Amino acid sequence: MAADTSSSTSAFVTTLIFNGVVAVIFLLLFWYLKPKNKRVYEPRTLTDIQTISEEERIDTLEYDDENSWLGFLLSRPHSFLIQHCSIDGYLFLRYIGIFAGLSFISCFILFPILLPVNITNGNHLEGFEVMSFANVRNKNRFYAHVFLSWIIFGLFTYVIYRELYFYISLRHSLQTTPLYDGLLSSRTVVVTELSDTYNQEGEFDRLFPNAAHIIFARNLKELQNMVKERDETAQNYEKTLNKLINKCVKKQNSEKKREKLYKDGKPKDDLSTYVPHNKRPKKWIKHWPLPTFLGGEKVDLLTYSTKQIGDLNDKIKEKQQDWQKSNHLNSVFLIFDTQLEAQRCFQSVPDILGFTNYGKCLIGCTPDDLNWDNLNLTKKARYMKRLTANSILTAMIIFWAIPVAVVGCISNVNFLVEKIHFLHFLNNVPNVIMGIITGLVPSLALSILMSLVAPFIKKIGEMSGDITRQETDQYCQKWYFAFQVLNTFIVTTLASSASSTVTAIIDEPGSAMTLLANNLPKASNFFITYFLLQGLSMPTGQLLQVANLILSKFMGRILDTTPRQKWNRYNTLSKPSMGVVYPTVEILVCIMISYIIIAPILLVFSTMTFLFLYFAYLYNLNFVMGFSFDLKGRNYPRALFQVFVGIYLSEVCLLGLFIMAKAWGPLVLECFWIVVTALAHIYMKWRFLPLIDAIPLSAILNARGSKKHRYPQKDQGLKEVKGIGEDMKKLFEDDNHNGVLRPATKGDLRRADLLPEDELESDSEGCGDDISTLGDMEESLPKNDRKQSNVTDGSKYASTFVGSDEDFKKLHYADVKDMKKQQQSGPEVNPEGAVVGNADVGKIFSDPMAMTDDPNAFPDNILPSQGKFKRLANFFEPSKSYPFCKVRNRLPHSLNTTIQYNLDYAETAYTDPSVNSTSPIVWICRDPMGVSQRQIDEAHMDNVPITDEFTEYDEKGRAQFTFNPPDFIRKAKK
Repeated sequence: MAADTSSSTSAFVTTLIFNGVVAVIFLLLFWYLKPKNKRVYEPRTLTDIQTISEEERIDTLEYDDENSWLGFLLSRPHSFLIQHCSIDGYLFLRYIGIFAGLSFISCFILFPILLPVNITNGNHLEGFEVMSFANVRNKNRFYAHVFLSWIIFGLFTYVIYRELYFYISLRHSLQTTPLYDGLLSSRTVVVTELSDTYNQEGEFDRLFPNAAHIIFARNLKELQNMVKERDETAQNYEKTLNKLINKCVKKQNSEKKREKLYKDGKPKDDLSTYVPHNKRPKKWIKHWPLPTFLGGEKVDLLTYSTKQIGDLNDKIKEKQQDWQKSNHLNSVFLIFDTQLEAQRCFQSVPDILGFTNYGKCLIGCTPDDLNWDNLNLTKKARYMKRLTANSILTAMIIFWAIPVAVVGCISNVNFLVEKIHFLHFLNNVPNVIMGIITGLVPSLALSILMSLVAPFIKKIGEMSGDITRQETDQYCQKWYFAFQVLNTFIVTTLASSASSTVTAIIDEPGSAMTLLANNLPKASNFFITYFLLQGLSMPTGQLLQVANLILSKFMGRILDTTPRQKWNRYNTLSKPSMGVVYPTVEILVCIMISYIIIAPILLVFSTMTFLFLYFAYLYNLNFVMGFSFDLKGRNYPRALFQVFVGIYLSEVCLLGLFIMAKAWGPLVLECFWIVVTALAHIYMKWRFLPLIDAIPLSAILNARGSKKHRYPQKDQGLKEVKGIGEDMKKLFEDDNHNGVLRPATKGDLRRADLLPEDELESDSEGCGDDISTLGDMEESLPKNDRKQSNVTDGSKYASTFVGSDEDFKKLHYADVKDMKKQQQSGPEVNPEGAVVGNADVGKIFSDPMAMTDDPNAFPDNILPSQGKFKRLANFFEPSKSYPFCKVRNRLPHSLNTTIQYNLDYAETAYTDPSVNSTSPIVWICRDPMGVSQRQIDEAHMDNVPITDEFTEYDEKGRAQFTFNPPDFIRKAKK
């Protein structure tokens, strides 16, 4: 019989057994399958995966056996994790680890005091409720809850401050490394939604004369449509032609059909021998804007595609040469020779332009990050798109609360049995089944409901007018977290607690407040089972990767029929979406903090959950997943600030419980601490938010070796950053000539029709191997600031990465023009010791120390080098725990990489991708009959790039690749 008491014990036992069994099964399967399926479980260790760089690979020889990976990874320094997980992956792991530690420490702070206070001489509750706030009868005992909440919330608030301080030091250190200092994105400022005053040629030349290139976004809709049509046509042509050649090979391999094929002397290399013209794929061509069934022409798809691609190639080339003649939009890109000048511009735009004359000012955005369709939006249009997106998501949250509330009621359904007639049958249900109904089913249902939300939010984010992928990702993080808090936590809590009190409130309406106060903590029982699911089944499921295993072993063999599809399947790694994975952990942090005082026993399960999640993500980010687009850790400070939501919720819940229990003394004290929390929150936003993208100029100069400049450790450059704009504005206003003239670029000469024809033609054909050097781009700096020095400040500490005898010099074109280009020849090493690699936009010079997993190649962690007592003493002094020089010295050698961009790349880098788009190379499989070669010859007549190199058919007639696609080339960071 289902008792009229809480079902916490049966629900807990059932959920623990079920999730424990599932976790054991998943782990056993993982250990069994892992050695046999390295592409699924260890792709980052394979040398034939072409989409990852050597710096990202992990050498499995570093640990003894297949199952010692955990000890291996836990013993690695932070620099190893930064290099192999990316800065975003490292900070995500740090986020989980920080709150796993806080959850564990909170047990030692709370359990010795709160558990005796809650358990002894209480309301004689049973199960987990006996250890919760609900069991307290004496109001004076609530003072223990208040003062412990001060300690716990104060600790969490300070750790947030400390981690924000660390992030700013890390971000500034990252931006001053050789890699990021030389990136084109670090030297480019994007200003959008310009007013008519500034949306004209020449205005920004006057305001920012140090800009090397000033590029307005252009209206290239016609060119975009042509490029899109060409790419779609080429993709369809490649897929269709491969499908037909596959049919040819199958017929050739069939002995019965082979006899009939060549009876009349039909040539083996003719496609018509195997597939007659009347059976080839057809395409309807419309001659007017009506549906195809009302008129049109049916043509051969292959013939039409080659002709269409050739025609589009000619039209696109013509349009690409004249792209600068198109009308410009209200966005501009300011490209500087150095990051120093770009940061000076970025920090002074608000003062020089004024907030009313532009919408957004961004820095650090690569051309691939931009959503080009949103660059033409006005302030009003962008506001309306954002308002529409927010309204849709708000409505979705409201309607999604209905099924979530049902889930919350199910978790305490035994309290509703007596009042709801059709539920009476549950009185006869065994305790085990009732445990499944109240424990396992709700937690599983809630997880499934929440998993359906993230893809929809990401799609809405893309439609909301965001300019970059980073903005869309953070928009998703913000709204997905809000969705989780409102539905996973608040609605579930209220529904669960209300369902457990509804019958008593009906019988005694006057005692509603007291009943709610006693039963709100009981909702924690549901979250205990939720933590069991998230801590046992989810991490082990992530390790097992059932979906990837099925796609790799079964679905891939069915779905992939062309060489490119198979190459993509093998070489493309899954990538984490930080805007999605962060909220899934943030909500667990929020729930833990919200119940940390009300039901402290939850800390046992939250500690376990965070620990197992850390292990799972540690493995996947190092061995399985590739790098997503570079967010530079921006999700981390947002996630830290969103922890305040959990603190506020916990404080408000305590207020409500004190009010309902009529405990006025604790109520006043808790109100005081809410004010303290709010003030701390406001201060941290004022202190840290301006420094996320703005890098103090003194930090850049200091990292370049200037002994005159030191990193402003006290405020991390806050005062300096806020003063740059005013100084630049005053300098500009005092300049009677409104700036200085800058040398004309080829883009300026081209717009003025002053560039010779031969120069125009050479530009349109590409830049060849001409290389521009970052050294040439630093002429605006004083001589003593141009060099890459090992001194990060005037202190005794060495520079970031390498010794003085290992510094890299940026080579001139004359040093690299004769280097071999063939990938098969192996890595090139220049005279300075850097490993040279070709990339899509230039040359990459990598540090050899970044291509080994030798423990000596990774700098040690910061804190262990300080000693235990010093670390404890410096805990409350972040400036001593995480000084700029030490943080920078502990970064991995992979950030020593430098990139030399092709000459003139900057002039067209920040234009619509259609401007630089080249004709896609059609890749078909080479057959033994010669059909592919004949199709290549026919396509070449229409100037269609097509090849069958690096492909073959196996003995079963399946297409295979033997090397990379002909158009594949390593992508350099931009």
